[in-house]
Amino acid sequence: MFFLIHVLAIIFYLTMIIYACSFFTNATEHLGCKLKLGNNAIGSIFAVFGTSFPETIVPIIAIFGSFISGKNISVGQDIALGAIIGSPFMLSTFALFITGIVLIITKRPKKELNLDYKSIIRHYKYFLIAYPIAILASFISCKYLKIFIIIFLLTFYSFFVYRTLVKSKQNFCENISDDLFFSELLKIKENISCILAQFIISIIALGIFSHFFVKEIEYFSNILNISPIILSLIITPFATELPECINSIIWVKNNKDDLAMTNILGGIVFQAMIPTSIGIAFTPWILNSKILLNSTTVIIFSAIFSLIILTVKKIKLMPLLSAGLFYFGYLIYVFLAQ
Repeated sequence: MFFLIHVLAIIFYLTMIIYACSFFTNATEHLGCKLKLGNNAIGSIFAVFGTSFPETIVPIIAIFGSFISGKNISVGQDIALGAIIGSPFMLSTFALFITGIVLIITKRPKKELNLDYKSIIRHYKYFLIAYPIAILASFISCKYLKIFIIIFLLTFYSFFVYRTLVKSKQNFCENISDDLFFSELLKIKENISCILAQFIISIIALGIFSHFFVKEIEYFSNILNISPIILSLIITPFATELPECINSIIWVKNNKDDLAMTNILGGIVFQAMIPTSIGIAFTPWILNSKILLNSTTVIIFSAIFSLIILTVKKIKLMPLLSAGLFYFGYLIYVFLAQ
């Protein structure tokens, strides 16, 4: 009976995350339009800032929660490391794979995404510069050099945000097909206050329901005797990255491919610079073989995927589906090696 309650709970939280994502994507589009921003900035910055809250807070809680409670700090640091490294892996592989599946389900005549490939390459350039540097920091013992890397990553992300906003202002395009949900539900005129209210409330809802969803995932991992490294590298990121995945499903379904891909890739860029900076600053940042293989897999696939895009100048179905091979291949390896 108790087990059934947890099964129903995880279904309930997942359902609420989906609804919260629907409200969030709707508010994000309207907010971007009000600020006269293009879809690149909407997906890469505003959507990412909202949906990255759950996966960013997990390593922070793991690190400082263990320290404050007096529990095993090394366990908290291990969980934090896994969560930090696992998030870009999840977005780089599984989220792209899901995007490909949605392309199949929607039965488009052309099995490809309709967007500017140059924008996607730009995201990958930032990621492929920053992420390897963050990983290489694990082999550096000099404290001052690590501080320099942290400053570089934070500055580099600020530059990414600035350049994205500048380019977005130059390519502003209104692309909203639905009215603001709060305006419809409350029968009031749409204004910036209403948009911000829906945006903030949906972020809070995403944070709350994602938190409880992670707790349910942890419960099932405990009763199934799953190791902490699998929990932090695979299971927790799967839960915390659900908002990005669901946002992308909603946007691809509505033929807003640029929003879908920039949300995923904007999340990858964010994860490569902000949470990694937290990890380098507040953990020993010593990555074991499973974590190094995870990060290496992400870098290799991202390099291959971006080269394919550069060659064909499009994002077709097969490269998206191939991301699943990297995700499930690593998943099988980790489970067999535990």
